Formats: sequence, structure tokens, C-alpha cells
Amino acid sequence: MSFLSSTYNALRGPVGAPQTALDTVTKLADRLAQSTLLSDRRAAILGLKGLSRDHKADVGHYALEYLIKALDTDARDDVDVARAVLDTLLLLCQVDTPEGVKVSRDDIGLKHTDILLSTPGPTHALLALLMDNNFYVRLTALQLLSVLLHNRPHQVQQHFQHSADGPSVIEQVLADNRDIIRTEGLAVLQLLVASNPSIQTSIAFAGAFEKLLAIISQEGGIDGGSTVHECLLVIEGLLRHNVGTQKFFRDLEFTSHLPALLLFPSPPPSPDQPTPQEFNLQFWNPSKLTNAIAVVEIIRMLVAGKGDVNQAPDLGGMSRCLTELALASNAPTVLKTKALKALPANPPLFNLVTCYIPVPETNGEEWDRLAPEPAIAVLVAYSLDGEYGVPGAVETVGPVARRESLELRAAALSVFEAFVSNDLNARLYILGEMANPPPLPSGTETVRHPFRTLVKALSDTPQPPMTPQAAHRTQLASLLFTSLIRSSDKCKALARSIVPSVVAVMPTSTPSNNFFTPADGPPINEKAALKAAEKADDDDDDDEQQPLLSAILGSLAIAIRSRGISREKGDTDLREWDRVIVAYLIIISGWAWESSVTVKDVLEEGGIMSVLIEPVTQSSGVDVIVQGLCAFVLGVCYEFNREPGEITRETLQPIFHKRIGADTFVSRMARLRDDPRFKAVSPEHLVVDVVLDDMSGGFGGELSRAGEDATDGEGEIWFDWSFVEFWKSHYYTIQKSITNDPNSAAAEAGGNIDTVALITSLRSVIANQGADIERLQAKLAEVMKEREEEREQLNAQITSLSDRLTELNSEIETEKEKKRETEKEQEDLLVLLEELNQKRRRDKALMKEKGLMVSEDEEEEEDEEDEEEEEEEEEEEEEE
Repeated sequence: MSFLSSTYNALRGPVGAPQTALDTVTKLADRLAQSTLLSDRRAAILGLKGLSRDHKADVGHYALEYLIKALDTDARDDVDVARAVLDTLLLLCQVDTPEGVKVSRDDIGLKHTDILLSTPGPTHALLALLMDNNFYVRLTALQLLSVLLHNRPHQVQQHFQHSADGPSVIEQVLADNRDIIRTEGLAVLQLLVASNPSIQTSIAFAGAFEKLLAIISQEGGIDGGSTVHECLLVIEGLLRHNVGTQKFFRDLEFTSHLPALLLFPSPPPSPDQPTPQEFNLQFWNPSKLTNAIAVVEIIRMLVAGKGDVNQAPDLGGMSRCLTELALASNAPTVLKTKALKALPANPPLFNLVTCYIPVPETNGEEWDRLAPEPAIAVLVAYSLDGEYGVPGAVETVGPVARRESLELRAAALSVFEAFVSNDLNARLYILGEMANPPPLPSGTETVRHPFRTLVKALSDTPQPPMTPQAAHRTQLASLLFTSLIRSSDKCKALARSIVPSVVAVMPTSTPSNNFFTPADGPPINEKAALKAAEKADDDDDDDEQQPLLSAILGSLAIAIRSRGISREKGDTDLREWDRVIVAYLIIISGWAWESSVTVKDVLEEGGIMSVLIEPVTQSSGVDVIVQGLCAFVLGVCYEFNREPGEITRETLQPIFHKRIGADTFVSRMARLRDDPRFKAVSPEHLVVDVVLDDMSGGFGGELSRAGEDATDGEGEIWFDWSFVEFWKSHYYTIQKSITNDPNSAAAEAGGNIDTVALITSLRSVIANQGADIERLQAKLAEVMKEREEEREQLNAQITSLSDRLTELNSEIETEKEKKRETEKEQEDLLVLLEELNQKRRRDKALMKEKGLMVSEDEEEEEDEEDEEEEEEEEEEEEEE
């Protein structure tokens, strides 16, 4: 009691003197800084904690330095001090700005956070306190760390990277079985790994994936609650934008856990075996749906990484799992859309899938199984007719449901385009099925023929009144078909051979094994339908059937005329008619591009030129997208009109200049480029919001944005990303096409502004270089000619010298012969002389014997002659 009394008296000050909160804060700060007793410092911290909520600035100004010091000293030794310090710092660093409002740079909580994070010591001390197993200490430390990460994430991440115990601390937090600690730890971990590859890698390599997957398994997989969702978000954060952790995740075969979380069998069944019904038909609640979406997003991230998962076998059956989930299950629409978007570019779409569709009027409680069919056929049916690929199978009531259904159809379209763009054989196969459909088998329970349905959707004449459902069906059919013929002469040629079949897609009677056969209206009499089909065949035998291109051109003319009638009547379906017109124009532009044969067929269709020119020339009452696409189609027909025929480029150019004009032609295409419906299309988003513009009669309106009035989330499709890229690449070339000379060459494939400018520049460079080459070649020819003349002169000189050399050699041989004869004569003379000398010596010897006188001169001469003879013999020996 004496201690408490003295403490109270010290805080109160002199008796009767008033004391402000600032005085109390300063005295508590002094006691915290100067007291040598732990109990005094603890009491001072508790007092500061009580004042922190109402006097945050004063406590932070006078005591924050000492609180930070206590965090690194007393808090390690005393649990009560640790709780008090952490609570006080938590109050000081919290931001007072309401949620959703931008935090002011002068907020006192941010200032305290900056002081706390000015050095790495407090962060390391906070991580050390996380090692304490005390519930309140660990929880408050996690809460403070969460606040710091919200306020200054980069500084906290930097200090964490320099902490040797950081990953092990996170591992201990994940191993804590207390729900509140685990939940707070998962929230902190999400903030800690965000956009930091180094921390992602260190935590992943410390065993985070095993811990997180174990927690998910303990909580019951995707059927678990929010804890499972938090774990999945952490896994996604560890993998996001990090090739190293993604490869680590695949190398340790964690990918096999992801399909299993969605209840897909592990190991996956072989392609010829159906997927178990337990996977296809599941009970879905909001929590399970949220968790399943998170799993699909993780799979999408791994597939989009374009790593080993695209080259190696399908790890864990991820591709098939996504395919079955999207096309053959009772999963919610939004999950199916996510699954389609997560599929790789080459999914197993030619494998058979067994689809399930809901029985009408059972509220999704009863489902019927259809016969196995290729996944690509189901994909086409999904795109044309919505979920389950059967019109009316699911009632889409309300703008949200209609938007989700449209997103699903757009996702199916994107998957189909990505698949066929990488596989020419698949495109040729599908077009072959459309051009030469096999006969319908008898006695089969197949209820869908999507390729026949696609031809029918393209060739059916649009009928008023035009509904949004019919418009979207025509538009999606056009985008599916355009993806089949894009940039392939073989595919375009095969498409020209398609003649729309007169045999309708005919449902069969319901079999006895409870297969459901959906149909619009009451069951059809099969015998009557067959009789009608035979009659139609007999009628078509008399008249040649119309090819698909002609049917599309005819439908375009009817759609434009019907829109004009609806506008005169004041109907509200103008926007739907515009989408139908755009659908036909997209097909024609893609089909005619770089295909002179197709252009000839288009131009020879009666009245089509007037149909295309009329919307371009109108100053009002026509959607700018329709005007721009009509101008684009006209430019394509002019640019690639290279086949001989009645309508040539020479006849088209005066018509364009007289009835349209170059400026109007360019203006129409420029307005299409700037239209928000065109600009809003991206690879991820084909569905745009609907906002009607009363001033424009329901077309050309702005897209919905925050704070603007939209039609309650309604969506619509105008273009796909492939067409947007195609148009952006070529519109500049087509804009300039009608000003080109009729005899000029066709446009190059890449005709955007930068490409055309680059091509023009390169052509100029090539022309200059060609002129330089010709000049150098002429100079080289002159030099070669001079060198040839010099060579001939040198050859003549060489010949002359060779002749002279031959003559000299002959003379030398003659002289040598003469010399040899002379030497022979000399040798003969010497022999004769030698014989004479010998005879003389014999004669002298005889004279001496006879006593005759021999003169000395003669003896000397004889001696000299003997010496000369010896010298000559020596010389001859040396020469030899």
C-alpha cells in the first residue's frame, strides 16, 4: 500500500495543484526512462497505455523512444511488460483515418510507425517476441506487425529480410493450433510476402507449403471455413510472380494436391475412363465456392507460368480437372468461368467428357447424365447456348445471372480460340465436320450436334424482333467461326465449300434409362420430323443450296434493312440489331483478308456493295461501330480484289471516291478505334457494361464507370481480343487503301501505323542501297574490262617472250653443239700432238743411243712439255 500511495502522490503532484494529461505523460515517461525497478517501469508503461488512446500525440512525443527501448529489453524478460508495451505501441501506430479514405501523410500513426521502423532493432525484437508461446504476447505481436505492414510494408519487409530468425518464426506461428493465433498469423503472412520474391522464397523453402497444405487438410479441404481460404491466399502469395517458388512447388509434386482439393480423384483416371459422379455433382455453398475459386486461381497461376507444367505430363491431372469442372459438373457459373480461364493453351479437348444437366423444375436437386462427347463439342455448345450447352437448361433471371452466363460463354469462346489457333489440324477437322457432316446415327441418345448447330446459327436468317439472347448467339457463332478461318488459306477454302444443312438439330425421344433430352417446347414427333426433313431434301435437289458465304451476306443485308425498319417504328431492339450486323461484318472482314477468291465471291453477290456503302454515307442514325466496320470491309475488298471479274479495282475506286470520299472513309474507321466498346476489350475481359445513350438512340454510348448509371450490371459482347488485335494491326493500311493506285500491290500482313512507317523507311533504304549496288556494279564492270584488256596484253607479251625464249634456247643448243664439236677437234689435235711428242722423245732417245748430239734447249722444252702435260691431267681429274 505504501508503494501505491507513493506512486499516486508522485503522479498527483503537490496537494491541491491541478495536473494536466501532458504533465502525467511527461512524468510517466521520466519514470520509464530513469527507474531502476522493473515494477516501476511496468507501472509507467501501464499508465502510458491508458493515456495512449486519448493523448496519442503526447505519448508518442515524450515516451515512444523509451517504449521502443523497453520492447527490446524488459519485454523479453517480463510477460506483463511485453503485453503492455505491445498494446501501447499498437495504439500509437494505428491510423485514425476511416476505412476507404486515403491516409493523410501527416497522420500521427504513420509518424510513430516511421520512428519505430527507423532502425531494424524494433522489428527484430518484435519477431523475437513471436517466439514466446504466451497467447496474449503472440497475438498482440502479430497485430502490431500487421499494423506496421499496412502502414509501411516495404520497411518491414526489408527489416525481415535481415533477420536470421524470420522464416523460423513464421514456421512456429503456422504450427500454433490456436485458431485466433493462426488466423492472425495467416493475415500477417499475406502482407509480408506481397510483392517480395526474396521473402517468398525464404518462407517457401522453410516448409511453408507443407504447413499450409496440412492446415487445409485438417480443416476439411475446400469444405472448411475462412481458415482454408486464408491458407490458399498465402499459397497464392508465395507463388505470385516468383518462378523459383513455382518450380519448387512443382518439383515437390505439390501440384497433385490441388485437383484433390476440388475432390478430383488422385491419381487421375485414364482418358478413356469417366470421372466419378462424386466430383461432377457436389453440394456448393458460398464458403466452398470461395475456396474452390482460390484453388483454381492457384492452378491458373501455375499454368500461366509456362514452365515445366506445359511440357511435362499433366501433373496431378490439372488440365482434365479444370475441363471436367468447367464443362461436365454442376459447379456454379462463376467457378466454371474461372476454370475455363485457367485452362492452358492446349487442353485435352478431344477427350470424351460425360456431362450432367439439371432436370427442369427440380431446383437443381435432380440431374441427368448425357452420353460421352468430345470436350471441344461441349465447349462450342457452351459458347453458343450458355451453361450446359442447352438453350433454357438454366434460367438466368436478373442482370447478375445474365452477366455471369455471358462471362461463361465468353470464356468458352476464348478457350476455343486459343486451342484452334495453335492447332491447324483441329481447325481443318472442325471445318470438315461443318462442310461434310456425318449422318446422324439412329437410336442414339446424343442431344447436341454443336458443329451442325454452329452452321445453323451462322446461316439462319435473323428475324425481328431481335432479342439479346439471339443477338449474342449470332455474335458468338461469328467469333467462333472467324477463329477457325483466320490467317489460313486452307481453312478459308474449306469454309467456302460449306453449304448449310437443311437437316435441323433434332432431339430424340427420351430413353428408358432416365436420360433427359432438353428441347424448346413439347416433344417433337420423330416420324413427322423425318418426313419433313426428307421433303426438304427433295426440295433442295431441285435448287442448288446456297453456300455459307452467300447466306451470311444475305443475312447482313436483311439485318441492316430490319434495323432501319425498327428505327422507323421506334422499337427498342436497335442495339441488338447492331450486334448482329457487327457479327456478320467480322466474319466477312476476316474471311476476305488476303483471300482474293473470297473477295470475288463477295463482290459478285448482288447488291452487297450498296448494302455496305449506305451505312458509311449516313451522317446519323447508325452506330459508329457499324459504320467503321462497313468501311473496313469495303477497304479489304478493294485491297485484295486481285482476281479477274466484273468488278475490278479500277471500277471500285471511282465509286468509293464519289459516294464516300477518302476523308469520310478515314473518319468512320477512326471513330471505331476511339469507341469505348472497342477500347474496353482486353484478353481477360470480352464482356463490357451496357450504358444506353438517349442522344444516340441506344447506340454508341459510354461504358459504365464508378458513379455512372448503368443497366444494373448488364453486359454485352461486341468483339473478341483476336479481332481487336487483327483490326489494330491492319486498319491503318485499309484507311489508305482507297487512295492507292488500282495497279499497286496488295498490303502486307502487318499494316499498323508503326509497321507501315517502318516498311516505308526500309523500302527507301533498300531502294537507295539498290541504286548504290547498281552504280558499284557498273564501276566493277569497267574495272573488270580494264583488267581484261591488261590481261590480254600481258598474255600477248608472255607469248612473245615465250617464243623468244624458245628461239634463244634453240640458239643455245646450236652453240653448245658447235662447242662440243670444237672441243672434240681440240681433243683430236691434242692426241695427235701427244703422239708427235712421244715420237720425238723416242727419236731423241734413239739419237742418244746412237751417240748423236741432242741440244739442251730441246731437253728443256721436253721437260716443260712434260710439266704441262701433268698439269693438264690434274685439271682433267679435278673436273671429273
